[in-house]
Amino acid sequence: MSFFDNPRNAGLALMIVSIIDIIGGIALIILGAINYEGYNTVQSIILGVGEIICGALMFMYGQKVRGGVISAKIEILAQFVRVIGVITIIGGIFAAIANIAIGADIGASIVGAIVAIILGLIIMFIGSKINDGKQTIGDKIIWIILLIAFVIMILVAIVEIISIVGIINGICDLIIYIFMLILLVDPEVKKEMNM
Repeated sequence: MSFFDNPRNAGLALMIVSIIDIIGGIALIILGAINYEGYNTVQSIILGVGEIICGALMFMYGQKVRGGVISAKIEILAQFVRVIGVITIIGGIFAAIANIAIGADIGASIVGAIVAIILGLIIMFIGSKINDGKQTIGDKIIWIILLIAFVIMILVAIVEIISIVGIINGICDLIIYIFMLILLVDPEVKKEMNM
């Protein structure tokens, strides 16, 4: 079994990225609380709490993958997509609340939240269709969308690594999305998704 074939490695990478996000959220709250230059107290605290919640959700998923609680290939893929959907919704809501709290345009903030919620629900719907036990034309379309998304995320991770600033996050993201891509092209998963 190669490094990228082992779900434990992807689970560990997910947990590391989550911990970085949680630490980032805590740092944001602290910087806001001490009113550090350029950091609005209320906005920073709200955004920090949102980041911690999202990080905690991803950490719990990563822990399940690493511990073998989620072990079926198709289930690992489906759950990952669903978690991304939930995080998209939470992130959008907290960002809107933070913007409204500092007096930003309420209409634009609400629209932003609605867009995030709709996008998150679409992502969650895609996740639910991955392992619904049915092989339809929709599964083929979802497979292609995920293929493009994972390749883009791999390229983004490489850019993060090259930038040095996000090197740890980039390496973990690279491991996660290469693993997800390998899962996606696995014959067993392709069969489940009608490819």
